[in-house]
Amino acid sequence: MPTVNLGSQDVHYIERGAGDTLLIFPDNMHAATAYEAEIAYFSERFHVLSFDMPGSGGSSREVLYPDEVAFDPWNCAADYACHILQELGKSECYALGTGLGALPVLHLAGKQAALHRIEVRAAIADSFLSDLDGRTLHRWLDVREHYLVRRVQWMAEQHGDDWRDVVDADTAFLRNIADHGGYEMPEGVLNSIACPILLTGNLNDAVTPGIAAQFARLAAIIPDCAIHLASRSGHRYADEHPLLHTAPGKFRTVADLFLAGWQVKE
Repeated sequence: MPTVNLGSQDVHYIERGAGDTLLIFPDNMHAATAYEAEIAYFSERFHVLSFDMPGSGGSSREVLYPDEVAFDPWNCAADYACHILQELGKSECYALGTGLGALPVLHLAGKQAALHRIEVRAAIADSFLSDLDGRTLHRWLDVREHYLVRRVQWMAEQHGDDWRDVVDADTAFLRNIADHGGYEMPEGVLNSIACPILLTGNLNDAVTPGIAAQFARLAAIIPDCAIHLASRSGHRYADEHPLLHTAPGKFRTVADLFLAGWQVKE
């Protein structure tokens, strides 16, 4: 299990494939292994890289520098990604994130990559809200508990025997953010994004109410932004979140077209 030591913490990562690097950010609660299908699919054309933040997956359980995490957990995840890229000798990448994993994509493309002298060529942010008020975040966490009942084995495969402790710690952390009003992506990050961005999602996703209005607002702020919103995922259990998992065929078709338009040809 490959790891890189960052600030006295062992950070587990997965890499597969060759060529341009595509960085995949897991959603909160999930580890990199939750994206095995996406890693396998995109590794046919990219060097795919994903990692577990400290406290989750195969990474160290002790979370150091809690002040940085508390200040902005998703900006912190983007910072970690930059350090992993540097450790692996990568100065360019594409990025993909879904759910709350979409927020570090925007932080990466907005400011963190530039601070670390890394070029983000293009990025995809799927099934998220950039303005997540406290009530909506609490409701999402309530829904997540029902989801966990059906995914116990999968969560154990991702995090190990202590998966419940990992998830409970993440839930408590997010509940605290919700209690303090929620989270809003800083506009200074959004209007600093220098690469093309594709926003994807589902209009009937109960986790992301008002996604169309929020994406329209983002498109007016991000300098180069495209949007794809599906009306239905077609999922057999009528799940609508996230688009990447509930309608992988639709998502991959759109993602492939977008990434192909910006991938550097040899």
